[in-house]
Amino acid sequence: MNPQSVISNHPCTLARPLGALSGWQERRAKELMLRDMGSCVRISEIAEHCNLSRSHFSRAFKKVTGHSPQAWLVMMKIEKAKSLLITSMPITDVVYECGFADHSHFTRTFSRLEGMTPKAWRRTFDHVASHPGQPPVIDRDIPEWIIRESLVDGVGQSRAQELHA
Repeated sequence: MNPQSVISNHPCTLARPLGALSGWQERRAKELMLRDMGSCVRISEIAEHCNLSRSHFSRAFKKVTGHSPQAWLVMMKIEKAKSLLITSMPITDVVYECGFADHSHFTRTFSRLEGMTPKAWRRTFDHVASHPGQPPVIDRDIPEWIIRESLVDGVGQSRAQELHA
């Protein structure tokens, strides 16, 4: 019997929940998924590299990250897309660089996760770049960074003070 599975009054707390990936498995899985982001990544191959079955790997990955492997990978693709969208790279090139099948799939996914289209997101950053005194306000308390449009839409600090009053 696994001593960690027995309920005890031992003061030591577990660093990871039972059934979660170990540190090396999490690092290897994330490394493999990020390395092959532009190509089709098979979860069964990643699970094999972690010495787990596909189903056990998926459950254990979710316990560690809070997301399924597929959802986590999509979030990482969107994060990479956001870093490319602040450059002058055409959106069409961003789509394929991040491993999306086509432009419409990318736009739907980006809009669902970020609440705006990639073009609108880029315009928001273009506006901020042209007004360097107004940095974007990013809420880092939630998993995906969300730009608060009300603070970046040109009304500036006076609007922010109105919101907090």
